[in-house]
Amino acid sequence: MSTAERIAHSKITKKFRTSSGQLLFARGSGGEVWDVNGAAYVDFVMGYGPVVLGHAVPEFDETVKEYLANGVMMPGYSTFHQEYLDRLLDQRPGDRGAFFKTASEAVTAAFRLAAMETGRLGVIRSGYVGWHDSQIANSLKWHEPLHSPLRGKLRYTDAMRGVGPDEPALNWVDLRIESLKALVDEHRDVLGCFVFDAYLASFTTPEVLREAVELCRSAGLLTVFDETKTGGRISPLGYAQDNAIPADLIVIGKALGNGMPISVLVGNTELLTHAENARLSGTFSKEMVTAYAALATRDILERPIGDSADGWAELGRIGTRIAEVMTYAAKDAGVADAVWAQPVLGGGMFELVYADDVLGDKERRSALLEAFAGAGILLLEGHPSFVSLAHRDLDWDKFSDQVAGAFRSWTNGSGR
Repeated sequence: MSTAERIAHSKITKKFRTSSGQLLFARGSGGEVWDVNGAAYVDFVMGYGPVVLGHAVPEFDETVKEYLANGVMMPGYSTFHQEYLDRLLDQRPGDRGAFFKTASEAVTAAFRLAAMETGRLGVIRSGYVGWHDSQIANSLKWHEPLHSPLRGKLRYTDAMRGVGPDEPALNWVDLRIESLKALVDEHRDVLGCFVFDAYLASFTTPEVLREAVELCRSAGLLTVFDETKTGGRISPLGYAQDNAIPADLIVIGKALGNGMPISVLVGNTELLTHAENARLSGTFSKEMVTAYAALATRDILERPIGDSADGWAELGRIGTRIAEVMTYAAKDAGVADAVWAQPVLGGGMFELVYADDVLGDKERRSALLEAFAGAGILLLEGHPSFVSLAHRDLDWDKFSDQVAGAFRSWTNGSGR
């Protein structure tokens, strides 16, 4: 048995492969990673979003190393946790934060707070909000476009606890207020929480989302914006804060610590006072390495970079340029009628966009992903891809040639 075969993993990690087989990675630097055979890849997976500065960034590494002289865990929370929340929540002076390792934990904590606040266990969710049972049971392919034939298939229907008539996990699929109202009216007596994946804001408008939050709040539901992909990446706090959407709780994760596992549940003091009774903590919620990483990441992102006011604006510029280069390369390769790229929510993320005849063909889409890996580019398919500040140093001409080569390989193979 090889080392790789010992690793239990889900099918999503099997996406990263070439014609030679699944990739096993050895190291990363800046915006690139290398596999065990020494092949280099431009990395737009970025650990699925947590890496926001780049791999092995010297300034980040040195800052964290200096912090480590203070220790890695105290009996309780530290001044470093407090400093980070003071900086994170400077635009929300009445709010508090609870620390977790993953956003799935933070969303579960939000569900528990909602149950304590409302006395009801049911949830309405829209988007991918975590892998715990009630977050994913009877879920859809949320990253697919609204009109994709792949979007509506129910998944994760077995072995999910805590989901049933008295605590349903319901899907708001089409992002129409009328359908949300129908869900609320039908299940009002058992619903305690509405949770929205902020990535899906790219499918609708702030006005619709403000109306959705107001509708749910008026029905007595606690409202949660899951900014796991967006908070700390498109802006310091994410989409809800930027667009004045009055959610009761916000979950922020992934990009906060440049790869270190940290997530924060944010809400007003009154709600967060339930945290002690709700047991919203674990042994490693108070470890300090992630707080150091979050402070070091914030130090870098707060500064002007080039012509951009700060790192968040620069990430948007980089992602927008990447999408433009990929779209131009698709034209150069003669596939622009089938696939192109677009920035997501300002450019901290980008995604492939397919013509309708490709959209429902999973085999062709998977072949394109493999063609990109074969050309030395790792990105996500059926999911937004992520950029880092290190990608500002891309060799843009070389990158354009790689993208065009991937598209041509796809055209000449079975993809088209």
